[in-house]
Amino acid sequence: MRRRMQRILHPSNTKQMTRMRFFFFLLIITVTGFSSCINVDNTFGTEFIPDDQRPGLQVRHIPNLPAYTAAADSVITNASYVYSGLFGSINVEPFRTMNADLVFRVYPYVGGHSFGGNPEFVAASLLLIISGRNVPGEGQQNIVQNVHLYELNRTLYYDSTYYNTSITASDYKPDPVNMPGLTYNGGDTLIIPLTEAFGNALLGGTASDMDSLAHFYEKYKGFALSVDPQPASIQGGRLNTTDISSAYLTLHYKDNGKDTSMLYWGDYGLVFSVYRHSSDYLSNFQNPPAAVTQPVYFESLAGVKPAFDVAAIRDSLLALADSLRSASGNNNLQLLLNKAELSLSIDPAFDMDKCPTTLALCSRTVNTSGKLTYPLIDDVSNSAFGGTLNRSLRSYSFNITHYLQQFLKPQPPEITPLYLFPTTTIQDDYGYSYTVLDNTRYTYARFLNGSHTSPASLKLIYTILY
Repeated sequence: MRRRMQRILHPSNTKQMTRMRFFFFLLIITVTGFSSCINVDNTFGTEFIPDDQRPGLQVRHIPNLPAYTAAADSVITNASYVYSGLFGSINVEPFRTMNADLVFRVYPYVGGHSFGGNPEFVAASLLLIISGRNVPGEGQQNIVQNVHLYELNRTLYYDSTYYNTSITASDYKPDPVNMPGLTYNGGDTLIIPLTEAFGNALLGGTASDMDSLAHFYEKYKGFALSVDPQPASIQGGRLNTTDISSAYLTLHYKDNGKDTSMLYWGDYGLVFSVYRHSSDYLSNFQNPPAAVTQPVYFESLAGVKPAFDVAAIRDSLLALADSLRSASGNNNLQLLLNKAELSLSIDPAFDMDKCPTTLALCSRTVNTSGKLTYPLIDDVSNSAFGGTLNRSLRSYSFNITHYLQQFLKPQPPEITPLYLFPTTTIQDDYGYSYTVLDNTRYTYARFLNGSHTSPASLKLIYTILY
């Protein structure tokens, strides 16, 4: 054993191992040294480009962008993406009184039903689940509202677009079908007892009246639910939200002396509201636009909206391009927008809890059939568009780069004013999300303005191409 140990620790073997380690570390140092000496020269060729023609980012801020308050002619109130609608009345200064009537239908639980030869009415009621309440102050949560349920005398259709002005008082039968003296104080459910006259009208339905929805809706066209308007001299009121998919009407009757009942479910496929606003007097947007001397107001649903003079924005953009061409002496100079951010500041004295969560820019379009719509501009589909309320900065900002870049093209698009509408995000059955106009929530705002200042500004980040 001792000899073996001596053999292993022989001096000549130790020298060989030391020499091998030395060459191994020398190889590593050599390779590392070569790799660290390889540098990439990114400046190659830059000496051939004049200093004033090297592409770079520049920033231009355009303050006091013209912004106005505009009346919304009519907005779509079909709630096709949800099954909810509004009813109620609210009075908030300076927007004054806004009334909302809920329009909806019911359908029979059993198709082709027959009530027999001599049915006798016992009782009938409509139940609504109240899913939300909008009030200007906490003291209004449980105020008493007088409720009225009217029967429609106008047939509604699935393939029609309904606006806030689609249904008028002439489309209601004059006498309510609810029992007199009905009030609602903001609870989670609203039960509406129905009159005997309306109950007998339901009992008069034949099997052929209920063998299809088309036949049923030809005879029973639907309802309009409203409350007494909030007095113009009294601030307050309440707007109530209900989901028609959870509503049902119960009809109790006797069939040859036997107690029985019939159910009617809420027709969730066609729900909308009728909005009557008083805020149009705040509008100061005209053609051509005048000087801005008043605050800019926003009221959701069919109320007034902030409007931007796109012609003024385009002129500011073209003036910037012309000034750059003049300064460089190059008429072929091109302006490329990297980012165009439109900002809108909220009045410091306004309560942000009343503001909408998100806003988006829309154009005003009348199609060939005369229908008015406010489609979202394409930039809204971009995830970087913004539009969310920034509480720390008390402002909204919108990335409208693509929209403004079009005005720098040889054939720019038609100029239309831009309006601010509230939006919401919905998700379809396949998991895809969409941004749509929010036509069921009541919000409002006042934006900073004065005789010499505007709440809107535009920040441009651009590149000059020679």
